[in-house]
Amino acid sequence: MARWTIDSPMTHTLDGIVALKVRIVGGQVNIIPTDDPVTFEIGDIVGEPLEVTQEAGILTIHYQDLTGQGLLDRLKPLQLSGYRNVGTRRATVNLRVPRDCPVEVTTATAPVVATGLTARTRIKTATGEITLDDVSGETELNTADGNASVRTPTGVLNFGTATGQLAVAGGRLSELRAKTVSGQVLVDTDLAPSSRVRVNTVSGEVALRVPAESSASVELRSVTGALDSDFGLERNSAPARNSMTGKVGVGVDPASISVNTVSGRAALLRRAPEAPAAIPEGA
Repeated sequence: MARWTIDSPMTHTLDGIVALKVRIVGGQVNIIPTDDPVTFEIGDIVGEPLEVTQEAGILTIHYQDLTGQGLLDRLKPLQLSGYRNVGTRRATVNLRVPRDCPVEVTTATAPVVATGLTARTRIKTATGEITLDDVSGETELNTADGNASVRTPTGVLNFGTATGQLAVAGGRLSELRAKTVSGQVLVDTDLAPSSRVRVNTVSGEVALRVPAESSASVELRSVTGALDSDFGLERNSAPARNSMTGKVGVGVDPASISVNTVSGRAALLRRAPEAPAAIPEGA
């Protein structure tokens, strides 16, 4: 196993990397694809040094005293005193990895930017912003109140948050799952045949826009939140229960769309033919 302890800016190139794991506190994480050997560049280090290891093809960048999967749990305010200078730790981590390299990133406040990844991508943060572009495969994003912006995704996208916002523009999804407490879910995307969309929120607003020619079975439900649709869905209203259901389009292998809220507003919007995908505006 190769190991480096980094307390000053450093750039290094490696061969044989098949997976990436990054766990930092503050700063920035940037990941871009490359056809060349993997390169990691670390700079702007404040606080404790970072530890970098290469073992069995896995490149890991983390703090020696914060190495476990439960990083965010161990950064709760009541537990900070057990770790030296946690609140001031920052580092900028720039990485060039193969497109098909599985990536797992965990941060407390550091934003994460990644583009062009095609394997499994897992990002978890407390308050950091997540920005993804042209990702495919299986993408899993979890935040406490950090926002996530995703452009032109393909494949599977899972998002979970308390108060953060998910914004998606473009792409073609085979599955979208989003669960929030009060965070907004704003999505404009194409749906693959037989795709599944499942959105659940308590008070967060949901705006889902799909192409006018989409084929899907739709179910929008809310306890007290308003429901709207640009498509001809059947509306049913009763005390403490509102719903809009129906089928959109006549194509084979229709998608399945389900949105459930308690008090949040939900809308299924129509994107006009030839119109570019764009993040829907909230109410």
